[in-house]
Amino acid sequence: MQQQIRAGLLQTFEGEILLADLLHAYPNAQIEDSSMLDRVAQIIEQASFINTDTATRKPDNLALGTRVMALGKELSQQQRLVAGYRKLLRELRMEIDRLADNSAAPHPLGQWLDEAEATLAADGDIIDQPLINETFLRVMTAQATVIPSGHEFFVEGADSILEAGLRGGLALNYGCSNGNCGLCKMRVVSGDTRKIRHHDYALTEAEKGLGYILGCSHTAVSDVVLEADEAQGSADIPKQTIPLRLKRIERPSADVLIVSTRTPRTNRLRFLAGQRATLSVDQVGSALYPIASCPCDDMNLQFHIALNPGDAVAKYLAEAASSNDTLMLEGPNGSFVLDENSPRALVFIAEGIGFASIKGLIEHAMALDTAEQIYLFWITDDDAPPYLNNLCRSWNDALDNFAYRPLPASALQNLADHLDTQLQPAAASGLDFYICARESLREQCEQYAERQAIPARQLLFETI
Repeated sequence: MQQQIRAGLLQTFEGEILLADLLHAYPNAQIEDSSMLDRVAQIIEQASFINTDTATRKPDNLALGTRVMALGKELSQQQRLVAGYRKLLRELRMEIDRLADNSAAPHPLGQWLDEAEATLAADGDIIDQPLINETFLRVMTAQATVIPSGHEFFVEGADSILEAGLRGGLALNYGCSNGNCGLCKMRVVSGDTRKIRHHDYALTEAEKGLGYILGCSHTAVSDVVLEADEAQGSADIPKQTIPLRLKRIERPSADVLIVSTRTPRTNRLRFLAGQRATLSVDQVGSALYPIASCPCDDMNLQFHIALNPGDAVAKYLAEAASSNDTLMLEGPNGSFVLDENSPRALVFIAEGIGFASIKGLIEHAMALDTAEQIYLFWITDDDAPPYLNNLCRSWNDALDNFAYRPLPASALQNLADHLDTQLQPAAASGLDFYICARESLREQCEQYAERQAIPARQLLFETI
């Protein structure tokens, strides 16, 4: 389906496909088959970088009204401008006719004007679909710009500014996300916002006068410029202790568990992609695992856990855990995080379970949508495909700027040769490398970086 969309055979708008178009492309599809609908629901739920709690909420009526009024004002201005040009055109025609009356031959400018008017009349019947789409987006969304970083994101539907910023990949400062702590306080420099939910935190009169609001309780009515704090690195993220509810445990391969959990609505985890957290189980033990999900969905956390001998928590999750069991999380930890301000293309290299950390970084890069190109190399120890091979293939098929290459175990001996084959050696120094692998691969990566004149700051290594 993704290939047909990219080829222009299936038309989409805002990620949606008309049912009639879908049935035309797949005439044998049984739409009424409930198993098909269940599968779609499962795919949506597992798309962890989409906040499913806010995806179906309707836009705020006042926000929609204000945006429509702004577009109406712009339309009125354009109509007046068009009317002025039409008047000018009529006067020009009259002047050309006057000059033609004094000449035996038709005036050349008159002939040119006739042809131009005919062309405009023909073009007037053409519908500019991209312009229609852009206008629709301007009604349904507002653009927010954060200073001093200059980061931008869109506020859609009934999302709060905080929710939209997190989904856009920004590391905005926040705490409870429920209007109690005041950590998501930000100043509205320009534009209009609207309070959409109650908050107990009390802003002072001076703060209100300066335009401060709580990002978790307000939405953008129009395009806005906001002055807000953003985390500049892992040192800016506080340590937290949060209870997790176990949602689902999957076993994509014999030695890997995918554990999906959920935080309380009022106590979400603030973290950066690529960081780790300690999971504890009463009377079982605790262990440190990478967070395999994007910070843009801070309530639904995913962990990829290798079934290693001696890991009591992994054994419990594989053999005794059930849905709705409670785990305790402490963290986050680690500095294997994305350089959000880098303009360079991104190269991710994962070995085995190292994909857990890499997955969070990739989803964060997708949310930011600033990297011109993303490369993923995944090395496995045996001949079987990686445990989430289909997910990576779907990224490769759906995204024009994403390239996925699974590598065999032999790549551990000659990784540089594989990189030289897949990457342009002359451009390697303009890439950022994020590698999560065993320590034995570090020397190869450092030698490759030295040979390609890649600065040390552009190569980040995390040991599994």
